[in-house]
Amino acid sequence: MGDRQGRPDHGPPGAEITARTGKDPGEHYRALTAEFGTPYYTRIDAPATPEQKARLAHLTLEAVVESELAGESIRAKLTRAPGNGAPIGGLKVIARSGWFAARPSGTENIYKIYAESFKDQAHLDAIVREAQAMVNRSLGR
Repeated sequence: MGDRQGRPDHGPPGAEITARTGKDPGEHYRALTAEFGTPYYTRIDAPATPEQKARLAHLTLEAVVESELAGESIRAKLTRAPGNGAPIGGLKVIARSGWFAARPSGTENIYKIYAESFKDQAHLDAIVREAQAMVNRSLGR
């Protein structure tokens, strides 16, 4: 039996990972979290006018003056994708143990903050608080 493109059916991805590596996907996950930390993730929505959404979509790196995020030095501030240089339509800020991205909604009068910490929930909460403050300052709030 095969898929719609005529490729052989290898079964569920987890079974293929186990067959190829001899380890259950859960073992791979535990090894990654042991090396990099357990990820804590959230997404929040915040109100924004159409003008603020337009400003966020075209934000420049100079609009973000902070040098730290949740107690760590900021390693990168991005408004363009690293791979191809395309605009990301917002902002991404990266520190050693966490990051956030802020983008305007295309359909609602809100902006969204996506955030992740590799430390703990308290660190994630700090990232979100500081992300909101950075975005609000850059939007002139």
